[in-house]
Amino acid sequence: MPIIGSATSKGGEAMRNFGRTIPAAVAVMLTVLSTVLLGVVSMVTAAFTLAATALIVPGTGTPNANVVAGYKENATDYYIAPFNLNAQLQPVCTSTNGCTLTGINYPAQFWPIPLPGWGGLSGAKWNDSTGQGILALDTQLQLALPAATPQNPVIIFGYSQGGNIVSREKATLSGLTDAQKASLAFVMIGNTNRPNGGLFERLAFLGTVPILDVTFGLPAPTNTGIKTTDIAFEYDGVSDFPLYPINLLADLNAIAGFWYTHGTYLAPNENSDPGEIPDLEYTPAELDAALKDPANQTVYGDTTYITIPTKTLPIVRPFLEFGGFTHTSFIIKPIVDLVSPVLRVLIDTGYDRSLSPGVPAPFRLIPLINPITLTVDLINAAGEGVKAAISDITGGKVQLPIAATTPTPAPATVAALSGSTAPKAVSATPTGDTKLAPVTAPKLSTTPDTKDTDTKDGDTKITAVKDTDTKTPDTKVTDPKTTDTTGPKQDPKPGTDPAKDGQTGATDKTNDKTGDKTTDKTKKPKKDKKVKAPKAVKPAADKADKPAKAAA
Repeated sequence: MPIIGSATSKGGEAMRNFGRTIPAAVAVMLTVLSTVLLGVVSMVTAAFTLAATALIVPGTGTPNANVVAGYKENATDYYIAPFNLNAQLQPVCTSTNGCTLTGINYPAQFWPIPLPGWGGLSGAKWNDSTGQGILALDTQLQLALPAATPQNPVIIFGYSQGGNIVSREKATLSGLTDAQKASLAFVMIGNTNRPNGGLFERLAFLGTVPILDVTFGLPAPTNTGIKTTDIAFEYDGVSDFPLYPINLLADLNAIAGFWYTHGTYLAPNENSDPGEIPDLEYTPAELDAALKDPANQTVYGDTTYITIPTKTLPIVRPFLEFGGFTHTSFIIKPIVDLVSPVLRVLIDTGYDRSLSPGVPAPFRLIPLINPITLTVDLINAAGEGVKAAISDITGGKVQLPIAATTPTPAPATVAALSGSTAPKAVSATPTGDTKLAPVTAPKLSTTPDTKDTDTKDGDTKITAVKDTDTKTPDTKVTDPKTTDTTGPKQDPKPGTDPAKDGQTGATDKTNDKTGDKTTDKTKKPKKDKKVKAPKAVKPAADKADKPAKAAA
């Protein structure tokens, strides 16, 4: 019995142990399966969520771009997205398509300049600041580069002092394989080390200045085979400084460009002034159009250089600001617009735009200027300035010339007869033939003369006579000296004696029945009768006048 009991006891214990083992084994199996499934899901998810990476190196005064709202986003959407496209010509990196935006932290200071965020006397010197930036950038690049592909590249972005860091980092990557280079891209804005225009390259002859601990020169390389885009606003004092410093006007304009333009590339962001936009005048749409305009692009080596035209000269902005503060813009703006085109021509003589931005160009002394070309440009610029000033004064309205109007013809009178309608004088020739000679239209007085009705020498009277051959009235001018008296004469009115009146010729009288009127130029009226002023003769085309019948 004990044996049996013992055997039974051992079997029960084994069964109990087996029962406890099953749940543990199942748990282990489930754990393994879960791990495998999670790994598969992670791999699948990673395959679908793999995206480009943007390493953003900020400019002086912004040591940590990750905490400045709008900074990384604007850098990506403004300048990275338009020039880094996939096979479908879509941006590989925007602020909203899953692209990883990583700010590179470093001191971003420049001893001893006392501008906000630049460190002043307690800040890091230039070479120290940029050295730390290169180390931080290289660390992040080593982490991101192994997973990069041409369709999902690593894009390195640098602004101002960050452009100096990126330019120097690019020089160290020339030894990468072609596949690695195809997975990389560079974008720089306001670059201090732009070969032609960058302030640090203009001062390359200085080398390293010990006290400041600044190394000038070191232009961004253009022969690495890595796709690069270098962007600058025109007249930016950091990336587009004059080639000829002897042009003081251009120097002052570039200094103003540093103050007004250089800090606006990524506006608006948390650090920018309220309402600030790039170059103070470019909306995002306008900026995008200017960046893509082929007229603003130059390719040299592996780099595409883009110089964005500045709408307003930086040197005149203080005057415009003064006008805004004092509410005198209505006076100052026309003056500024009047002189700006001429100033621009003079300032541009401090540059040589025929040189590629990719060719290193330190300062030069004497510019070569064609005086004829300069004179023509100044004349054209002066005309543009006048037009702009007039537009400001008139509110942009064009003053159209007053159109000539045709006067409404007045009722035809004898006084209005002139030119081709002037009456012809009738003159008698020795042979008795009648010829017409042109005369000047007479002047008539509308005030009747009751004192003297004698016809004087040289006076011209207007007589309405009728053409005996037609029924259309004809206006003619008779002269006392040339009147033909050989024609038929009218019978005198009964009761009058022409001889007593001293008449030398017959005088036509008004026909009471027909209304025809004639006047004898040689007849003197009786002193006890008043002579009425001659009535104006209306042209035959006037329907109000009934044509008089020909005199019998």
